[in-house]
Amino acid sequence: MKRALICLTLALLMSLPVGYGISRLPGVWEWIYSADGYSFFKPLFRAFDTYGNEGNLDVIIGTLTVAGFFVSLVSVNAAWTIIMRLRHRRYRETR
Repeated sequence: MKRALICLTLALLMSLPVGYGISRLPGVWEWIYSADGYSFFKPLFRAFDTYGNEGNLDVIIGTLTVAGFFVSLVSVNAAWTIIMRLRHRRYRETR
């Protein structure tokens, strides 16, 4: 339980910077403003009942933030696992 709370807290702290990093990748905004990007987000636009650029942009930014949360959650879990395995290996070597 403690590990899950620590991982969730770290992932929440990292979600905004990671989401911003995803948005700064080359070609992301070009794809979002293309017809393919619009067709990808169209169900979300309908679900949130947004009309116009400002509402659509809120949905896109929210989606990037959620994607950033999941990417950071996976990276925090991977880092936690790597650190624990290194600690256990070091402990076994000293015994």
